[in-house]
Amino acid sequence: MENVSQKQFFIGLSLAPNQNYDSGVAVINNNYEIILLDKLYSDEDIEFFFKNFNSIENSVIAVSLAQDNSLLDGKWRMSAKSYKELSNHFEVNANNWTNRLTPRSTRFFHNMFLEGNCIFRYFNFQLRQSLTLTPNYPERNSLDCKDIQTSLKIKYGFNLPDNMLPASNLEGILGAIMAQKISNGANYKKIGKFKELDILQLENKLN
Repeated sequence: MENVSQKQFFIGLSLAPNQNYDSGVAVINNNYEIILLDKLYSDEDIEFFFKNFNSIENSVIAVSLAQDNSLLDGKWRMSAKSYKELSNHFEVNANNWTNRLTPRSTRFFHNMFLEGNCIFRYFNFQLRQSLTLTPNYPERNSLDCKDIQTSLKIKYGFNLPDNMLPASNLEGILGAIMAQKISNGANYKKIGKFKELDILQLENKLN
């Protein structure tokens, strides 16, 4: 990414597969101070947030890649049964059955990029490995969330509440940290593209 070294705000969005789940957004500065924490649900909520954040041109934005959970719907299970005879007109990717990642809000994010905003995509699990916060428990359960929250307090000095934050907010903070690291010169590599946006990964494990 170019021209990110002078940015002052770092936004992490842990994107949920759909609006039935909460997407966590976090904004931090270079001193690891939390400017904003929030939960977003609908695509309209996400667009409203970015359109109304008054320092968007002075920000680096990291958006996670969310799994497409439409594979789990009942129609796919019925059509995928091994003993079901398929007609010659069967569509392999009918209803986007083979999509691994959800294309949610990708057009909006691409438009943000075309408008000159510094925005990229990343994988949550890879980021946790790079930040040496690899899960010790099943992801997103209460022990895992407590582990992340404690690590963020000790390792980065975040002033977080004693009560447990939602998993989406904790993941949003991790995304914001990645944006801050890249802005401050951390080594990273491009590992692919998704809907015209680069997918980035930090190259080395960071302490």
